[in-house]
Amino acid sequence: MPTILLVEDDMALRKQIRFSLEGDFSILEAENRKEATELLKSHPIDVVILDLGLPPSGDSPEEGLIILSSILNQYSSKVIILTGQKTEGIALESIKTGAFDYLMKPISMEKILFSIERAILFKNAEEELEKQGIKKITLDVEVGKGLQTLRDEADKHVILKVLRDTNFNIYQSAKILGVKRESLYYFLKKFGLKRTHES
Repeated sequence: MPTILLVEDDMALRKQIRFSLEGDFSILEAENRKEATELLKSHPIDVVILDLGLPPSGDSPEEGLIILSSILNQYSSKVIILTGQKTEGIALESIKTGAFDYLMKPISMEKILFSIERAILFKNAEEELEKQGIKKITLDVEVGKGLQTLRDEADKHVILKVLRDTNFNIYQSAKILGVKRESLYYFLKKFGLKRTHES
């Protein structure tokens, strides 16, 4: 079962997210940098849902960005930013630092679940490719087209690589990617991927 770390100082929101996720994921909680750091050191964590506005600087993203940088430098966890600070600059800074996704509050649980599934898919695929001697996934996309386009291209690239490696065996590909077959079919339809696809 994948492990999710919720780093959020709003206890009510943290409990709400936990309640929605705990059936499918192992959930850990932290409300500040110290607690998050201790949990990261003691548990293998797949995805971190990170609020940027944390104490002692709750009104700025400074503390959250420090945690984000620390996670990305030391761990393989994928980080999903969750914040109410509505500025494009913060989103760009987070993605530039290496966050996997950026979600604005208030956020629906459906969007959080979708983002988590994508993050786990990407993490599992990276680990599988690393076993094959590929250390880094590289993409050729125009950043000016927007962050969603960048994320879609990343998803498509990883899924297509695994599909080709398994000769488009859906069952095997879903197992490697760590997703349900229904989810893989969704991505196949979304990206128009077929056995004869050459892109």
